Amino acid sequence: MASRVVKNQLIFRLNGPGKPPRQSREQEVQSKEETYKPRRHHRKSRTGCLNCKKRRVKCDETKPRCQKCETHGVCCDYTALANQSCQPGPLATSGQGAASFDMPPSSVSFSMSVTDLADKINDVLRLDSSAYAAFPGMPRLVQHKTVEYFYHFKAMAAEAVSMSEAHSTVLSGEMLQIAFRTPYLMHAVFGAAGTHLRHALPHDKSHAIMAATHLQRAIQLYRREILAPVNEHNMDPLLSTCMLLSAVTFVADECKPADSWIFTSNPANLSWLLSQSGLRHILMALSKEQQRQSIWFRVFQESDDEHSTFNNSSPGREGLHPGLAELCEIDGTTTPDSNPYHWPLRMLSPMLPLRPGRKYFPKLINFIGRIDRPYTDLLQQKDPRAVLILSYWLGKLCEVKLWWLYPKAHAECFAICTYLERTNDSQILNLLQYPAERCGYVLKRVVEETGAPGNVELINSI
Repeated sequence: MASRVVKNQLIFRLNGPGKPPRQSREQEVQSKEETYKPRRHHRKSRTGCLNCKKRRVKCDETKPRCQKCETHGVCCDYTALANQSCQPGPLATSGQGAASFDMPPSSVSFSMSVTDLADKINDVLRLDSSAYAAFPGMPRLVQHKTVEYFYHFKAMAAEAVSMSEAHSTVLSGEMLQIAFRTPYLMHAVFGAAGTHLRHALPHDKSHAIMAATHLQRAIQLYRREILAPVNEHNMDPLLSTCMLLSAVTFVADECKPADSWIFTSNPANLSWLLSQSGLRHILMALSKEQQRQSIWFRVFQESDDEHSTFNNSSPGREGLHPGLAELCEIDGTTTPDSNPYHWPLRMLSPMLPLRPGRKYFPKLINFIGRIDRPYTDLLQQKDPRAVLILSYWLGKLCEVKLWWLYPKAHAECFAICTYLERTNDSQILNLLQYPAERCGYVLKRVVEETGAPGNVELINSI
């Protein structure tokens, strides 16, 4: 408070609450030093995953999946962020030698900027002005989608829990290198990535459009290439494309037992099973030496063991499921040539005791690629014994909860149980218990014996 005398009057001036008394320069400096509090030390996340960067939240950088992505159940991608921060390499840009592939694809994926990578991918896919018509309502910069799909597939393959380490390594490494010089394989890669995104993000219709377009183009080019002689030069892109397309055929937006092939007369409805017959065709065209040169050779070896248990074509019924062998009239002298049920049973029987898991999945899925023509002909005729064998394999797959596999395997196994329960063959009805338990189908005799709820609504709807 200050005062002074004006014309014999004492005047007081009060300091306002927002105006503290003026301080000297030394007092101000001293005051600031006394009130300064250092910021608590913290570590910035500079190499976090792409999802956390987009959401502007701190990433704990746990690999292969950070805690936030694990909590939200989304794909955790470190690869895309690492590649975006890389310096552009001395690669050709669009319109200047973009067709050259002198640099190894492995260094392409790690030294190329996003724009250069998009140009290289689009050059492989042979995209031109007519290609954009397939993407209505989407921006013309389709190359940004291709880069997104490329990294999504790479992350998806690397994190696939059902696949062995060798399988994941080939999918996310050597196969992608080959895709940079093989248009139909690159289309198949994007088709698989788009299919997964369509499943994970059903509200975004652009993924369904992209997946359908790339898959259609992959099938067209693949069919053209498969007519040419198969050798060591084209075996890996053909094998890779065949396996990707076969996996995609299992995926359906909605799987209902009532829509199963077993209740229709259209042979095309069994394409999800028969599509991998192309794998058998390719392998039969190759010599043993050529197969050893394949990037997939180590993966194929995992489909068997040191005793050739899963590749055993010996005659007789030793090692076969006893009940199924008796139903199919297999005796000590039966061979695959004399009985069409022998070979599928020989493959199936050692699979049944296996536990679901990463180690054994290659052995389970191997069944679909090795079934032969006599057996598939019986399936198309809906032969009860052939269909029962298939239901055992589908029931085994129901133990493997994979996003692309389980819905189809469960629906088809459930439908087959419904179909076969209508037969009057007591032997088939007794053997139907195994697949019924695996897919959750309640047999009529179980309902009668225990009073458990049955499958009346489904049966009446078919």
